[in-house]
Amino acid sequence: MTDQILDISGLNLSFTTYGQRTQVLHDVSLSVGKGERVALIGQSGSGKTVTMRAIIGTLPIPPAKIESGIIQFEGQDLLKMAKVKRNRLKGTGISIIMQDPLLSFNPVLTIGRQMDDIVRYADLRLGKKQNSKLRKTTILDTLQKVRLPDGEQVFDSYPMMLSGGMRQRVLIAMALLNKPRLLIADEPGTALDVTTQKEILKLLNQLVKDENLSLLLITHNLGVVREISDRVYVMENGHIVETASRKEVFERPKHAYTKKLMASVLPLYGERVRNFENNRQNDPKIEMKDVSKDFSRRVGFFSKEYHVVKAVDNVNLQIENGDIFGIAGESGSGKTTLAKMLLALYSPTSGQIKIDGTPLSGFSDSREFRKLIQIVYQNPGSSLNPKRTVSQALAVPLKFCGFNNAEIKSRTSELLEMVDLPKSYASMYPHELSGGQKQRVAIARALSVNPKILVLDEPTSALDVLIQNTVIDLLLRLRKELDLTYVFISHDLSLMRNFCNRVAIMFRGQICEQGETRDVFKDPQHAYTRALLSSIPVISEQEEQQKPNVTDLERQAVLASSTTLK
Repeated sequence: MTDQILDISGLNLSFTTYGQRTQVLHDVSLSVGKGERVALIGQSGSGKTVTMRAIIGTLPIPPAKIESGIIQFEGQDLLKMAKVKRNRLKGTGISIIMQDPLLSFNPVLTIGRQMDDIVRYADLRLGKKQNSKLRKTTILDTLQKVRLPDGEQVFDSYPMMLSGGMRQRVLIAMALLNKPRLLIADEPGTALDVTTQKEILKLLNQLVKDENLSLLLITHNLGVVREISDRVYVMENGHIVETASRKEVFERPKHAYTKKLMASVLPLYGERVRNFENNRQNDPKIEMKDVSKDFSRRVGFFSKEYHVVKAVDNVNLQIENGDIFGIAGESGSGKTTLAKMLLALYSPTSGQIKIDGTPLSGFSDSREFRKLIQIVYQNPGSSLNPKRTVSQALAVPLKFCGFNNAEIKSRTSELLEMVDLPKSYASMYPHELSGGQKQRVAIARALSVNPKILVLDEPTSALDVLIQNTVIDLLLRLRKELDLTYVFISHDLSLMRNFCNRVAIMFRGQICEQGETRDVFKDPQHAYTRALLSSIPVISEQEEQQKPNVTDLERQAVLASSTTLK
């Protein structure tokens, strides 16, 4: 066993709110050895994030209270350490990579300015002094380590100017700036497409070796855990219920909860895959013919020249009544732009879109159009107004479509029952709901005006695998009961494999492949589709062997150009 860099023993922690005490961690013990990659897994609410915050010292005390236990870092008990001394460890001894890069950046400051602040703050705490030139050299060297070769350009860029993968790399660079020994990664790839996620995981693995780091990975993505961890701790309701090597956990799980987690992971291949019968009705709900969308961007601040970006390029689609039509592709492929055109938020530059046989230009009344098509957004937490109760949130589209107060009250009760929520939830606010409950409210709101088409934009990306499955089962039931057609946009290709009857793959604004889901996944024809499927993290060796055989070099070649794999 390697020497321990982190050792937690008998940690008990509670929260007291409104005079009521709730214990959230129960005798938690875990360790991370030097150079070791350890994963902490469990569904939302299991205690993973609270454990992480206890380690880095960001718990709000009160209401949080560490009642007993030890948290040792390099042999020193962090809980007995003076606050000033413990603060010195932040970023220098222990660093963290947060889940959502955008939320970790200040949007009005350049990347260089934000990284410089991190170095200066660490120098201040450690009593060091570096001039601006030395600090910049350190920053550029670190950007080079995370495979961002044009460091000067990144240094001068604002967060919004970078892609999702580049922002994640910058976030990793920020964590490495002051040479920590322990890196805590909190869902490092959740907001990324599978190809970018694979590159980030590969980078983290390499950095652990090159920088002599220890890694504590906190995630509910079991495929990621299988790719990057040495040992795994399983957490349920604040208890560590199982710990073992990666191989043992995935091949021979012992605890019932661990088995439940493994069974909830949707398969990519094999007998457990859910296949949908092809019951196409030749009744098109959505028709897109030669649809393109261009965006113009000024070349320079004072320049009169514009650069044209073709976000969607000559797309042809026909989605039938009752379809669950999946649209996949990496970030920037055109999926979101396509969805916004369907919702009439963008007008196509060229081509025609018909909804239920009527061109978009034929809908003179926005109420009529909104009754036909609605959207369920990616993050229910941000799509729900925190100042509105559930009933108030559901009332907004109903008022827009002319419902009176009595009709709104009756419809609200119907909607809550439809998504399996008690009527008492009508008076609750979003912060009082779990992630799965918030998503049910978001679905209910989208269904409030009886639409025929739902656009589902990453509807389960913010949910753990257990809650994800309950939401998918709900959507499948509602589709059948209400005769709905779904347009499903997602990075989660395993989910798409089990949820969609047809799928289209987008690459650089174009549809590079489309067809029955089972056919596309079984025998992908386009090089990009093969690269995409080969990047999906899976939880078994059997599934790994059934993925398309694409090397890292081939994948990079496809993503960098339109090169066709032989």
